[in-house]
Amino acid sequence: MSTNDDPILTSRDAAAILGVSVKTAQTWIEQGMIESWKTPGGHRRVRRSAVIALREQLGNGRQAAARIENAMALVVASEAALPDFLEAVAAAGMHGIGQSDPFNAMLDAGVAMPAVIAIELMRGDWERLSMARRLLHSRDLAHMRMLIVTDLSSAQLEADLGSLSRVTLLHTPADRPAFAAALLQSLALTPPDDAASSYPVAPNEDARVQAVARTGLVDTLSEPEFDEIVQLTAEVLRVPISLMTLLTPDRQWFKARWGLNARETPRPWAFCNFTIMQNDVFIVDDAAADVRFSANPLVTGEPRIRFYAGAPLRDAQGNALGALCGIDRQPRSIDAVQKRRLVNLAALASDRIALVTRKRFERWNKGV
Repeated sequence: MSTNDDPILTSRDAAAILGVSVKTAQTWIEQGMIESWKTPGGHRRVRRSAVIALREQLGNGRQAAARIENAMALVVASEAALPDFLEAVAAAGMHGIGQSDPFNAMLDAGVAMPAVIAIELMRGDWERLSMARRLLHSRDLAHMRMLIVTDLSSAQLEADLGSLSRVTLLHTPADRPAFAAALLQSLALTPPDDAASSYPVAPNEDARVQAVARTGLVDTLSEPEFDEIVQLTAEVLRVPISLMTLLTPDRQWFKARWGLNARETPRPWAFCNFTIMQNDVFIVDDAAADVRFSANPLVTGEPRIRFYAGAPLRDAQGNALGALCGIDRQPRSIDAVQKRRLVNLAALASDRIALVTRKRFERWNKGV
């Protein structure tokens, strides 16, 4: 490759390609994640091919790099090691929270839903080993990657934790640059290629996610005007479960639900990922016989979904926010009248979302 085909770039140029801040790009260059050299004036320079290689390693181009810069890392370590590890988290361009107590760390994991949980796990530390096992097997944290700083071998950890497909190991002693690089490596782990983790993403996903955030509804309390709609949906479709979902970057959150106690699932498990890709009703007659869903944890485990019918919820600009759906534990179908009524109920839910959003902005503008 000639120098014309592989131009020399500054840190700012590299940051633009990676979709991160200049500070983050400079940190990655200093850590050796991108091969570089210094000019006589002391400025770092890199080749474009090296920057592109890192972008491909992280996956999905600018979107993946942006996810890294906005990602949350929960660090569980001794009080002595915690400050250094949290500084490494910041150096990697991520947000970090720290805990030295395993019980409190479990609580933080459930609230913060971090992208990465980094655990200092040394030989004989049974409390943290138990915590790591529970976190890896939590359905609510299926999106999570784990970094383990340890003096144990991979074989020993695999015997205690099971599959390490979502785990990156960093053997002690580990300095800050090595820890920061391992965090980024954790985020770059490719999810399993199965029906539970493979789902379509709209070309306007960034705008769609912003539209969901604008509603201000995610993680709010139940409201009668939405609870009424899911109850009507269950009655119209004659199903035991009905949900009004909102799809965030990593969660399927239920603004309203009928017949189900859970408040959310990991985004990759959501049937509604397929619903928001179309304008019509999305129907699955028998999920167990559908290759897209047969391995989905919501099919193989509770609530053991077999039938699904969903219609997209949209804002005034046409952005898909989530879906209104009905679920049954038995294979079945719906008729044309039920399908039309589901579309009408989804339109009603969309109108109510728009009204709530508009009222929230009015209160904000008035300073109320």
